[in-house]
Formats: sequence, C-alpha cells, structure tokens
Amino acid sequence: MNIQGPSEEQIRARAYELYLARKGAPGNPVDDWLQAEFELTHLPLHVDHLKAFKPRRGARRAVQPAGV
Repeated sequence: MNIQGPSEEQIRARAYELYLARKGAPGNPVDDWLQAEFELTHLPLHVDHLKAFKPRRGARRAVQPAGV
C-alpha cells in the first residue's frame, strides 16, 4: 500500500495560513513550512474534510446498541 503525504501545494497553503494567523508579524518561513508539514502529516483530519467522504456502496453501518 502506498500512502502519500500532503502535496507541496497543501503544505504551501497551510504555511501561508500560519503566516496570516500571525497577522503578518515577522516569522521564519521555514518554520511555517515545517509546522504546516507536521500538521498535515501527523494531526487528525478536521471534520470538514470528512464531509466529502462517502462510504462504499454496500458498506455496513455501525449498529448502536439499544438503550445507549
């Protein structure tokens, strides 16, 4: 199985978001890049990213036990 990490464009966009979050205050672009890469590689997905997820056809749903 080949699992790809975030694309260069995704990292670039997140690094820019980090810059904007500082309101343009001085910082190190390399640190922003490394932070963005870490976040996109190691942190769980934000719920908004899962909205586009659709289960496979015929996939079973989890059954919730009665009384829960």
